[in-house]
Amino acid sequence: MMRIVVKIGTSSVTDEHGAINNHAIETLCDQVAQLREQSHEVLVVTSGAVAGGVAALGMSQRPTDTQTLQALAAVGQSQ
Repeated sequence: MMRIVVKIGTSSVTDEHGAINNHAIETLCDQVAQLREQSHEVLVVTSGAVAGGVAALGMSQRPTDTQTLQALAAVGQSQ
């Protein structure tokens, strides 16, 4: 058994418009499931919460102030 840590950046989980790419997420989940079936321990760390919040709220651009980014990350985490 191996412990595998995977870091997925924002561009890997979003499309060209910054929205969450569901196909990419499904592919990632399938790959993690295959590794788990092989008895590996898998930890996935992703970016994309802010991008998910921007998309969920229909914003045209990403803000830069910390408080708004934190709020967007909270909204986008569930995405």
